[in-house]
Amino acid sequence: MFVIVVGGGKVGSYLIKELLEKDHKVHVVENISDNCKVLKEKYGVKVFCGDGTKENVLEEAGINQADVVLAVTGDDQDNLVICQMAERKFDVPRTFTRVNTPGNERLFDWLGVNVAVSSSSILSALVEQEMTIEDLRIILNKNHDKIELVRIQVGKNCEYINTKLRDIYFPLESVLVTILRGDESLVPRGDSIIKKDDLIVALTRREYKEELISMFSGG
Repeated sequence: MFVIVVGGGKVGSYLIKELLEKDHKVHVVENISDNCKVLKEKYGVKVFCGDGTKENVLEEAGINQADVVLAVTGDDQDNLVICQMAERKFDVPRTFTRVNTPGNERLFDWLGVNVAVSSSSILSALVEQEMTIEDLRIILNKNHDKIELVRIQVGKNCEYINTKLRDIYFPLESVLVTILRGDESLVPRGDSIIKKDDLIVALTRREYKEELISMFSGG
């Protein structure tokens, strides 16, 4: 099985070791050059140094032939972008991610990521199983999770204007889906910057909806 691991930190290193021991073909994408060198020397795998949320980097890593993508960076938003891009742009059969923020598993499932868990050992085991993605229409109709899709216009008094997403503390179990700017639809990444009059589309639990709206409307 051909697996691409995006993120070469502690979790990524653990998964690389586990996957190689199970005789899988592994390519790694990591954005810190020093880590790239260490991973290549330690495990003898192909390491592609770059931002895993960029299409060209994933293509260079061979995503068009990948059976599985494991997104295990330290940023949940980036992991979500990687998984969605792998599934929707490159038709990767299975995507898994490690969730850094407790509670985000439910949101990732809502968005169609195959499996989102907080344990790296579970991730390793899941690669061995024949997991298939659930029908997204059914997932979106799960009312018991009380998750809502909200649209928020960024107001002129919003304190987060010109702020990078990675520097914004979002309410628990809330995640951005897209940023609409004029006629553009932008994929939210850690270095994405909020601008006045952006229209933000986000997922959140109902109890955090008003807090999220207040944050960006400037109300």
